[in-house]
Amino acid sequence: MHRISRALLPILGLSLALTACDKKADDKKDGDKKAADDKKGGDAKGGDAKAAAPAPAKKAFLKVEKMGVQIEVPEGSTIMDGAGTSVMISDANGGCTVMLSKKDDMSFFQTYDATIADIEKGQMGKKKEMIKNEKVDDSNWTIYYTKESMTDPAKTQYAVDVRKKVGDAEFSCARIEDNEADAKCVMEACLSLKP
Repeated sequence: MHRISRALLPILGLSLALTACDKKADDKKDGDKKAADDKKGGDAKGGDAKAAAPAPAKKAFLKVEKMGVQIEVPEGSTIMDGAGTSVMISDANGGCTVMLSKKDDMSFFQTYDATIADIEKGQMGKKKEMIKNEKVDDSNWTIYYTKESMTDPAKTQYAVDVRKKVGDAEFSCARIEDNEADAKCVMEACLSLKP
């Protein structure tokens, strides 16, 4: 019995080696098929390799009666009172949130130069990159930049600060968001202000 076992060892070893070779060949075929499917944008079952991006939210103009203006925001957005005379306009998911203030005797509005100086000093977190900095005049400008979070310097935030004159009134429209899509939504909303 002992001699038979020893005689079978080389055969078993060869058998295992052949099985391993067959498995490698099958794995290579599977890998080649997956690569081909990925190039086509799908898999063997017909699914998409990349998940479809969610459609952008439909937008509509919302009247801000308290301010006497309209702003284009995602449908379903709501208006809440903010600090002082300001309002906060937020979409249904709380992502695209706009802080809107009207310049009056109760509002403290910084100049463009003072706002830029605060950004450079890192008053709200160290600046990373200035993405947009357009000044038309003292009442109309757009600043959009990335910065470090004040609570977690490894985290990037997106800051929007828009000043816009509508009729005879001047508005500050701003927000710091955690993602780029929400920040762009805020900037588009701020720039849409109209009577």
